[in-house]
Amino acid sequence: MNPIPQKEIVQIPKFTVVGLRRRIYLAKEADQENNTFSLTYKEFFSKKLNDSIPNRAYPGRTYCLYYDFKDFQDRSQFNYYILVGEVVTEVGAIPEGMEIYQVEDSSYAKFQGGPGPIPEIVKQTWSSLHKIKPEEWGGKRTYKTEFEVYREGQEDLKNMKFELYIGLVIE
Repeated sequence: MNPIPQKEIVQIPKFTVVGLRRRIYLAKEADQENNTFSLTYKEFFSKKLNDSIPNRAYPGRTYCLYYDFKDFQDRSQFNYYILVGEVVTEVGAIPEGMEIYQVEDSSYAKFQGGPGPIPEIVKQTWSSLHKIKPEEWGGKRTYKTEFEVYREGQEDLKNMKFELYIGLVIE
């Protein structure tokens, strides 16, 4: 049973991420080793694509953005973009094959994930969110942009920590 991680409501100013973008079709992601999500991460890290990003704000700090959600009520049709990359201080030349995305300033529910092995700890943290009742979020979930942050200096994939941010409209 996955306990609900402790939540903190935070306000985050806008920021820009440059990275590798892919469309995820949830119904096609059953193969844990060779799904689009896993392959995107593998490509980003095996090719050391972060080193080619100019104007990196926090070298080695990886962001995984989730946005442009479609059909989130129908799991068989659910799809969205992910972008794995790093925050930049300014947009310069975009490396070939990469995209930019600007995250608007917003309120977020921030959750701590880990420590634990990747990708298991990520799946556990995300699946625990289904236990949160709508009135417990601290606002209405926007389904606009959600993201994970993996802080620099973590090398042990069996003992990772990350932060998960879920966009909210606070009334």
